[in-house]
Amino acid sequence: MKISKYILHIVFLTFTMGCSNYYSKQLVEENRNAFPILFKNVHIFNGKDSSLVLNKDVLVENGFIKSITEHSETKNDQAYHIIDGKGKTLMPGLIDAHVHLSGSGAVPWKNVSADETYNLKAYLHSGITTVYDLGGMASDMEKLSKKVGKGELLGPTIYHSHIPITVKNGHPIPLTKEILGWPLKSFVNTIAPTIENADDAEDIIKEYLEERVDYVKIIYDQIPPDSPVMSYDVLEALIDQAHDKGYKVFVHIGSPQNAVDAVNAGANILAHGIWRGKLTSGQADIIASSKVPMIYTLAAFQNVNSINKGEYYPEGIDTLLVPNIILDPVTGAKGLDVESQKAMNAFFDDVTDNGQFLFDNFKLLRERNVRIILGTDSSLPGTYAGSTYLQEMDALKAYGLNNFEILSGATYLPSRLFLDNPDFGTVEVGKKANLLLINGNPLENIALIKSPETILLNGKIIVKVEQ
Repeated sequence: MKISKYILHIVFLTFTMGCSNYYSKQLVEENRNAFPILFKNVHIFNGKDSSLVLNKDVLVENGFIKSITEHSETKNDQAYHIIDGKGKTLMPGLIDAHVHLSGSGAVPWKNVSADETYNLKAYLHSGITTVYDLGGMASDMEKLSKKVGKGELLGPTIYHSHIPITVKNGHPIPLTKEILGWPLKSFVNTIAPTIENADDAEDIIKEYLEERVDYVKIIYDQIPPDSPVMSYDVLEALIDQAHDKGYKVFVHIGSPQNAVDAVNAGANILAHGIWRGKLTSGQADIIASSKVPMIYTLAAFQNVNSINKGEYYPEGIDTLLVPNIILDPVTGAKGLDVESQKAMNAFFDDVTDNGQFLFDNFKLLRERNVRIILGTDSSLPGTYAGSTYLQEMDALKAYGLNNFEILSGATYLPSRLFLDNPDFGTVEVGKKANLLLINGNPLENIALIKSPETILLNGKIIVKVEQ
């Protein structure tokens, strides 16, 4: 059985991934400066506090923050690469807490294979120095993660799950079948980890953890709306088994009842906000009292709705980072071609029909101080590596989050979703030097995040390559 699954994995990867000349842009490169980097007289946003720490010298050496001191003259400036931080802010690199590195963002009727190395550079171009993959092949993600860690591949630090646990023909199987087409569609139920009964939870989680994941992801939602969904007792059994083994669980939800059930069953993180149906005050109270954070992915739903109406038009950052062959089929009236895809069209219609609930649902959760974490669900149709993250910030701002809540939800809070003592997500001595230098104060003007003056990845300066 394991051998046959391995063969299917290889077939799946061969047909769904690969390089293409569509991804010819360099986007970013590493400046291999040999000297320690000294930021002089810089303000600090540490990710945790709603005010800046003013006028500090920050020394970065061997990939980590070595010291944070009062401003003083150095004895030998020639021993450092000095960056003048006057009037600028040093902050943690951004975290996208919901990505799919093996996706291209292309629609089924114009399918384009993904280039994962390009996706990594697109995230980095937008200041994202850490990503949480929530649905790729774990073996493939592990290889990518190791290459990035060794410096063989330029990109954010990668943490990952495996293909999410679902039920037979449940999400994401119908959409995946549509994207892959024949003959791969017949393999999807074999590749995806599926469960029938609560009694199977122990074996399913054991097999899942053998994939060397960082956390577990479970689907508790119906996409498209008539697809099967697992029962509550199965969800609870899976979460209990994962917790027994010491792993946190991300649960993909859609409706208010999905969310309530997930937190009652012990979910650690809710992947997606509540978009299908109207949330009641009582349900919002239950979710808030659980203290479970939520990765809302507002921009993804907004873009899907726009595509479904034939009203989607890429922003400038999209056209810079996303190949035109991916954007063109969903731009303007061309997006209406989604009607040719049964499962995707049903999902898109569901998003449009329920769009009226998005704002009020969010407001109820915001009023109860539910922690909102930034993530994008990229790369899928309407949500793209790097660019959609910046749009997500705009969406959250428009929905009522203040600048501190957005920035903390992009740095400090997601760093602690499944790690007790992460070495990233804050600006502190001993932490990894994944940093952004912002020309101004992002707590006052969050738009400054879209054009960081300097990006540091593991203490190395990342240079944006103009195309």
